Amino acid sequence: MHSSLISVLTRHLEDAAAPCPPTYPYELATLAEVFDHLPDPRRIRGRRYRLGSLLGLCLVAVLGGARSLAQIARFAADRGA
Repeated sequence: MHSSLISVLTRHLEDAAAPCPPTYPYELATLAEVFDHLPDPRRIRGRRYRLGSLLGLCLVAVLGGARSLAQIARFAADRGA
């Protein structure tokens, strides 16, 4: 029996209930809200900063041209508190 990836995905999507996207811009979640709802895989003892804040800082650093963790760290250090 021949089975393509598309037919497999189609079978799985038939049962999935996709919610309608928001119709108004004010119904959309902000990026900070999305980041804050992500599960944090770090141990509680190792958490110094909120995950959402770290991801936002990394995103801005990469958009600003950072290409490594060292450059992201320098970007963060240059910004201060």
